[in-house]
Amino acid sequence: MSNHFYHLLNTWLPLKNEANWVLGAVIDTRGSVYRKTGALMLLSDAGHQLGLLSGGCIESDLLLQARKVVALGKSRRVIYDAADDSNIAWRLGIGCGGAAEILLHPCNLLNEYLQLPAVLACLQQQQACDYSLQLDHAHATFTTCPRKFSQRQQGRMQLSSVAHDEAARDKKILATLINPLPHLLILGSGVDLIPLCQLALTLGWRVTLVDQRLNAAKRENFPAAINALNLTPAELHSDLLQQIDGLVIAHHNMTLDAAAIAVLQQREMINPYIGLLGPSKRKADVLAVAGLSETQLRYPIAGPMGLALGGDLPESIALSVLAECHAKIFGCSALPLSEMMSSCATDHQANALMAVAR
Repeated sequence: MSNHFYHLLNTWLPLKNEANWVLGAVIDTRGSVYRKTGALMLLSDAGHQLGLLSGGCIESDLLLQARKVVALGKSRRVIYDAADDSNIAWRLGIGCGGAAEILLHPCNLLNEYLQLPAVLACLQQQQACDYSLQLDHAHATFTTCPRKFSQRQQGRMQLSSVAHDEAARDKKILATLINPLPHLLILGSGVDLIPLCQLALTLGWRVTLVDQRLNAAKRENFPAAINALNLTPAELHSDLLQQIDGLVIAHHNMTLDAAAIAVLQQREMINPYIGLLGPSKRKADVLAVAGLSETQLRYPIAGPMGLALGGDLPESIALSVLAECHAKIFGCSALPLSEMMSSCATDHQANALMAVAR
């Protein structure tokens, strides 16, 4: 299961009345830590651990703390400080070297499950949420907002300004953006696209495969978890196109690729990453068939698509393509972290990688 909060909620929802649940949230960090402020997970007194607030170092102790929250019916704050030899983090052998403060709130019917069922409903509609969690009281609110993957789930501490709730006003809250799953649209159904679908699913993304030549035999080759449609690009619904974050055009047919580009350049999308199969010469030929020039493109097209990772097998190409797509969606440079530690807020990614390395 992916650790994306959508998947955690999807697993939790049918179990929410099968155990007593606690929502864990990172509310403050110092130094090198695996997860940053705003990270969320769910734990239960039955032993469920959905998600991670570290690299796996503190989750066993968090489960014990969560059981205390359930037993006492009260929220708790726990600080894990790897630099303090008297702290539990030292005894757990945490290697990051930093400190994290974790808030544990009861999550039950009395507090409307901290609004998590409604948050999941929004994410299912490819809608992001600004989630506000009160620190001093097990209460949460949220508002819908445009998805913005470049912000990721990185929270901030602020004062509540809820006008209709006098008790909550001016109380300290954790505000965090919860994005939906990135949605990848693949045009084409060649066997070389199977690893692309598999890898995107491993990342936890939504995947939609569209090809007017798709038949039952071809469909069986692809993972069951994707949404496969026997349609032309012109027949794609506007609502679907509004949800797309990455788009790969790979019909293995110049005419179909050109038709897809011509149609999609006229449709309303939210500036997705678009990649075209083949070398730069093929891209020029496809654009010529489509009757378009680079300057006429409403949405830029990467061609050849992908990063220069080496390898020519479908699996390597899938990794290359998704690496570039991931970087574009999340607003990052795709440079090695060792060369660019401060670009596009990659410091928390670097900390996570270094924590694993240690």
